Formats: sequence, structure tokens, C-alpha cells
Amino acid sequence: MSSPQKNTLKHTLSCPELTVINLPEPEKSEEKVDEVNKLYNRVNISEKIANGVFFINLIVSAITIFEFKYQDLFFIINIIFSITAENERRKSFIKESFNVNLTKRKTYKYYNNDEQESLRKMGVNCFENLFFTKYIAKKNVNHRKYKSFIIVLLYIILLIQVENLELLVLITQTVFSSEYFFKYIKFLYFKVHVTRIYQKLFDIFVTTHAEDDKVTRIKILDAAMDYECLKFYCKISLSSRIYNKYNNKLNKEWDELYHSSIVYH
Repeated sequence: MSSPQKNTLKHTLSCPELTVINLPEPEKSEEKVDEVNKLYNRVNISEKIANGVFFINLIVSAITIFEFKYQDLFFIINIIFSITAENERRKSFIKESFNVNLTKRKTYKYYNNDEQESLRKMGVNCFENLFFTKYIAKKNVNHRKYKSFIIVLLYIILLIQVENLELLVLITQTVFSSEYFFKYIKFLYFKVHVTRIYQKLFDIFVTTHAEDDKVTRIKILDAAMDYECLKFYCKISLSSRIYNKYNNKLNKEWDELYHSSIVYH
């Protein structure tokens, strides 16, 4: 990390949100600092509420013709929180790669590598993101797959048992007009493309040990932009529970991969 700098305005672009500010470096310690993660906590909470409302809606629809109307509101709130969190994460990603602050939110030791500020470091940071995301997304997809199977199974049972046509129509609308199954499809799409981008960077840093030349830098930039576009399109919120559960395991595996195959010796 570079030495602390004065809190001065370095450059102002036309968009105030992209003001580049040199902020003092956080005090060096062994503890990881990640203020951006607080934004993802809001995303996780709002998504849990939205999912809870969906299941309440499903249960209520099964026993009455009353329909709960607030689920879409929570999905909209979740999207807003998700966009805010991803914007801050992208800015911290750039800051950690090039040591230039685009945000006042502090991050320190978010990435576990010893690269110097450069496009290569940006690539390694992105590779580390994908290493964690690929594993967590796989767990998320499996979890949602089981939930979706249970919902479809219950729906089939209701189709067989319920004779009230009006109630059947309401239940059908509740199950298939919701975003729940659409989100499962998005998770599948996200997982497939995360694996694809991960393989791009794996080939660069592990398989071929590509030289730091123009072609390699372009490939790194392409992969990083590909991943950022994918996140923006899918607006996927990965499970914080799964992340916390497997964080130590993934950190250890990443350290082994980085020091054995990626770092220059």
C-alpha cells in the first residue's frame, strides 16, 4: 500500500459521482475493512422480505381468494439497494486495482493478493472475485432448485385436490407470475457465464502464465468488463449465509492457487 496522502481533490469529471479523490489510506492492520459490505446487507434483508412475502402470498392463496399485493414493492426496493451496492463495489474494485479512490467508503485487504497497482492487479482481483462467486453461485443455484421443485410439487398437488376453478386460477397466477422462477433462471444464466469468464482468467493466469503484454492486458480488460456487465444485467444477490459459511475455506483455497500458480516467482 502506498503512503497516506493529503485529503485533496485530484480531478473532477463531468459527473459528480465520478469525482476522483485522494483519501487517506486506512491505518494498516491485520483486519479486513469492507464498508461496502454494509450495502449488501440491505440487499439481503430486502430479498429475504420479498421471498417471505412470496411464500405468504402462496399460502394465503391456497386457503382463500385474498391476494397479498406487496411483493412487487419489495422486489423494486431490492433492485434499488442492489444497484447501489454494486456501484460501490465497482468503485472499490477500481480503487483496489489502481489505488485511486472513487468512493469515500473504505476497503482494506478485501483482495488477498500482493500485486502492485496495475491492469494485471485488476485482472487478479477480478479472478479472485470470480473464484468466490463461482462457488457461491453454484450453492445458490442448488438451493433455489430444491425450493422451486417443492413449489411445483405443491402446485401439482393443489391442482389435483382443489376443485374451485377461481382459486386454481389465483394460485396459478401467484406461482407463475412471480419473479421467483425468473430469478432461478437468472441464477442459472449467471452461474454459466461466471464459469465462462472465470475460465478466461484461469487460462491467462494459471494455464498459460501469459506475459504482461498488450494482448494480455486487453484480454484482462475484456474479462473484467464482461463480469461487470453480467452483474449489472442479472442483478444477482448472492447468499451472505453461504459466503460466511465457506469464506475461510475459499480464502485458503484461493491463497494456495495464487501463491502456487499466479504470483510471479
